[in-house]
Amino acid sequence: MVYDIATSKAEAVARMYALAQQPAQPLGPGSKEKKSALEAIGSVVGLDLTETPGKVECARRIAERVKTTWDEDCYSQGDSITLIGLNRLLDGALKFRGERVTNDLLANAHNQSGDDLNQVEGNGTEQGRVRDDLSEIRQNISEGIARLSLSGPTPTEFEPTTEIVPEAASFSSGAWRSCLFQVQGWLRLENNLDETAPEAFLTSLATGLGEPPTADESLVLPRLAGRIERALELRQHFEEILESEAEGGATRASATQAWLAAWGEVDEEQDNESSGPIKAVANTWPVSEFVGYAEDGELSLSPSYQRADVWPTTTAQQLIESILRGIPLPSVILLQRTLSQRVMYETVDGKQRLTSILRFVGRHPRALDLVRAKEEAWGHAGLVEVFHNDYPQFKKLWRANESQTLTAGVAREYYFPFPLRTGDVKPLSGLDHLKGRYFCEIRDKTIDVVGEPRPVSSLFEKPNSKYRVPVIVYETVTSDQIHEVFSLYNKQGKHLNAEEIRNALYHNLDFMRALLVTAGDSDEVDAVAPFLSEIWDELASTPEVLDSYGFGKAGYKRTKLLSWVAAALLFSDGKAPTRSTAAQVNALLKRIDDDASDPLRNSDRVRDAMRLLDRALDAHAVIPDDIWSPVFKNAQSKSKWQELQLVATLIAFSAAAVVLEEKFEQRLEESLGAISERSADWRRPAKTQTREQWKFIAEVVTELLDILEVAPDEADGGIASRYGSSGLQALMGLAPTADEHQ
Repeated sequence: MVYDIATSKAEAVARMYALAQQPAQPLGPGSKEKKSALEAIGSVVGLDLTETPGKVECARRIAERVKTTWDEDCYSQGDSITLIGLNRLLDGALKFRGERVTNDLLANAHNQSGDDLNQVEGNGTEQGRVRDDLSEIRQNISEGIARLSLSGPTPTEFEPTTEIVPEAASFSSGAWRSCLFQVQGWLRLENNLDETAPEAFLTSLATGLGEPPTADESLVLPRLAGRIERALELRQHFEEILESEAEGGATRASATQAWLAAWGEVDEEQDNESSGPIKAVANTWPVSEFVGYAEDGELSLSPSYQRADVWPTTTAQQLIESILRGIPLPSVILLQRTLSQRVMYETVDGKQRLTSILRFVGRHPRALDLVRAKEEAWGHAGLVEVFHNDYPQFKKLWRANESQTLTAGVAREYYFPFPLRTGDVKPLSGLDHLKGRYFCEIRDKTIDVVGEPRPVSSLFEKPNSKYRVPVIVYETVTSDQIHEVFSLYNKQGKHLNAEEIRNALYHNLDFMRALLVTAGDSDEVDAVAPFLSEIWDELASTPEVLDSYGFGKAGYKRTKLLSWVAAALLFSDGKAPTRSTAAQVNALLKRIDDDASDPLRNSDRVRDAMRLLDRALDAHAVIPDDIWSPVFKNAQSKSKWQELQLVATLIAFSAAAVVLEEKFEQRLEESLGAISERSADWRRPAKTQTREQWKFIAEVVTELLDILEVAPDEADGGIASRYGSSGLQALMGLAPTADEHQ
């Protein structure tokens, strides 16, 4: 059925009464709908809401019944439903009732609302708010379309399009439809858009977004805006994955697969969207409480939405070592459910931690089930007690009764206990008497537990243990909300990348904070690196240039690039660099962190180092694009520089600037012809983050210094003199010889 949506709350609630064949009631104070309107529409879809507290909860139940989208756009503070929400409920109810709804009934509802429109003061307030909201949404859509159209690599599913400016994706002219049609590949809709007519386009868009085909713009556009926002996020993720192609880790095809998988997760997440109040309680539990619930069958470690994998034993051992040392664990997230009049706890987040603990103490439910089965099969009474109290003896009995060897892999598969690590394990320093032992062997050994000498057993078996684990228990949730909660914590558990970890680890160093600010990954110069404030006018061009080269702010990619250049120039352990980029950067920062007298602890030297990096990048930026070989740029986005080539070039320019000083820019300008001629031969290796990567960098640096007539030993000495050390000479030792070139 095609019909016009209600344009006011008065008309919407009148329709609700009309559909229920009940007399219409006027809006309440403040143009608010009455609960009786929701009770009326609820009766249309078979719900009795008279005892349901609150209008928002009534509306949520209706939306759930008619399977329509219900989110924060649908309600507002003060237990009030918005016009968007009312229209969604009406649309869902109409779809639910199907042919039983007549146009005459809708017309009657419209007529009944006429008096109400005249009676309610300020009825246009809600209309105005909706109109303003849609105006903002349209602007966001236009801007989003423009951003999706920017040149750059695309998944194999589609090819790049012509770039679009926001003004071109106009709603007033209707041009937004053709613009959206061009970038629909990024949106991963359920169907292709139909551009034959505006009505057909809106219908196909609504269907593609999972809305009813009859949905109007007030329903479709907010959903589209959200889809575009997610598309931009996944595009950025796709590009980040694809960038590892320069490091031998990804191709367009593999990045596409990751992109498709990410969209699959988004669509599944939307399918499981829910709403309504959730009751959660934060607490701390001793380890023994988790163990007790597991033994009693009241702790589920493998609910349907959890992965079935198990941590490697080494990782599990490290977790137990952390507990023995008193290191607090992250919160465990549980869902409390009542099944067959029995309380159960499902593990949302913390499965691997709890699995490791239960394995270590020999209390994992799956292991115990197997041991009980073996007790009967072997005819060995008391096998469970042996398993608990003397696991080495249990292993002997296993050898005597089973043909399968009980290897570490088999023990992991069966959730059997594991011992602590042996050898020179730093986390167990001072706990040598525990190394290589199973829990049953060290249960009575004394250790320091939160400042007090206690047996190891007190950590894992005593309810009054001072060592406690944070736990959040979700007590009141629907089945759909279970998936919603898990999705939330899964997102929050996203792994930090190497740059984020490095920034956190070495944020105490002026040098680290200077790199962060100079790269533009932090805008707070005065707060993060105040010692750069006086020269920020000089350094401000660095993030601008990196932006223009295609290095965005996400994931500290710009900081990584500058850190890579700095580490190649300023760190050397006397050997040619062959370690990974991350390891090289970490080595420099660790050296600075470990030595209070390190030259790069001096803020003047740090400022000078940032000036040098900025100068090299500024000089690079003024070189005409056609000077460089095309292989230095991204094949699909000519403005985007390949990271490896840019790093190599900046290392060379920085080294040359140290020697040439004020003559550097002039010498560079005089050398452009030679750079153009010789750069065509600088081919990026097929694989990087290896010795081949460093060899490529060394080749580019060596040839550029030769073109600029800078002696390598002079540059190496100049860098060491200014900054305390230099890695230039060691790096250039990797450059291929003339024979290797041939």
